[in-house]
Amino acid sequence: MDDVRRRLDDLKAARRSAAHAPPRRATPVSSRLDDVLGGHEIECQGRRCWLVETPLIEVCAEAHVGRWDLSRGLRDPTRHATDPIVEPPRTMVLDIETGGFAGMPVFLIGVVLLDRQPLRVDQYLARDYPEEEAILRAFAEVAAQRDTWVTFNGRSFDEPFLRDRAILHRVPLASARLHIDLLHAARRQWRHALPNCRLGTLEEHVLRRPRIGDVPSSDVPDLFHHFIRTGNAGPLGPVLEHNRLDLVACTELLVRLGAVGHE
Repeated sequence: MDDVRRRLDDLKAARRSAAHAPPRRATPVSSRLDDVLGGHEIECQGRRCWLVETPLIEVCAEAHVGRWDLSRGLRDPTRHATDPIVEPPRTMVLDIETGGFAGMPVFLIGVVLLDRQPLRVDQYLARDYPEEEAILRAFAEVAAQRDTWVTFNGRSFDEPFLRDRAILHRVPLASARLHIDLLHAARRQWRHALPNCRLGTLEEHVLRRPRIGDVPSSDVPDLFHHFIRTGNAGPLGPVLEHNRLDLVACTELLVRLGAVGHE
């Protein structure tokens, strides 16, 4: 029975991966991690994980994301317009992917550092459950230099999840001086104009860039566990693309909502 269940899980994960693969990226023949995802191994405080670096303009070229001028900084869209400017050198956009419900590991941490030009997505990936500590340590090094966090629903999910996992692994994680949760800013700006303020709704109606073929968030944990169980990295391609698209959307929403001179 266990063998049958494993086979069914494998078939389900393979079907999800094929159904949600971005149409512009051909499915690689190889199942090796570096062939499927690119990237390279990094070491952080004696522990190793995988890092994938992708220019934002490659993720969504039609948005011209690499051309944003952040030199004057941004306003915090969750506060009054006269509040201090959000400084790009202190700011990161953050999104995580987890193995499921509370108590499961975080396996992917994606960040965009707003002072880097051209803008780029850095994704820290755990290739097995024990590597969760490595990606947490890598993220903690970034967070030590970036005290402004930008997320979508991160006050309720991303930040508490990261802190719980960091405590479990005894990884010191600096607190954010300022946490800009774009969900709250979007609700204030568009709650009367849109059916809801989910990220997908904002992408379609505000950014005018609906996602096509994206893997649903509910499928992400299954695809990761399939990779761990089989070693086949193919299903992880759509997962990292999903994470990148979340980060692109959050970055563009931050610019739209917080640009100097925005009304």
